[in-house]
Amino acid sequence: MQVRIRPFEPTDKEIFLEMVKKFYAPPAVLHTVPEETLNLNFEAVFELPELVKGYIFEADGAPAGFALVSMKYETEVGGFAAWIEELFVDSAFRGCGIGGRFFEFIEKELKGKAKRLRLEVGEENAGAIKLYQRTGFEFLDYRQMVIDKEF
Repeated sequence: MQVRIRPFEPTDKEIFLEMVKKFYAPPAVLHTVPEETLNLNFEAVFELPELVKGYIFEADGAPAGFALVSMKYETEVGGFAAWIEELFVDSAFRGCGIGGRFFEFIEKELKGKAKRLRLEVGEENAGAIKLYQRTGFEFLDYRQMVIDKEF
């Protein structure tokens, strides 16, 4: 299988929207995300390219997944962290090594630009947890908190 990982192109919007809706389908997430937000996320890749990166995964020329990565300064490491906001491999392509290839790719992409990779994973996502641990990720022993409102 020929795997290609490439940056989003403006013409990828429909492909992205189709896949991101699968990503946010229950039970994988705690809540749904409005389509308006999904559109804003796609647009951010082009409007804020230094902060938001989008990648399409292709397998033998077919869309197989995507990733959205955002950059954030973290004082704990004295540099930028790349937060893997969304990482999705379509069920038809899981177990084919695409996730591992993405981590090899992103490590090269971020060389000299980031000091940490971060991501979230649900306890029920055993396959992803195995991939992440195999890649070198470790669980953090604290909980995050959030407040959503217009500031």
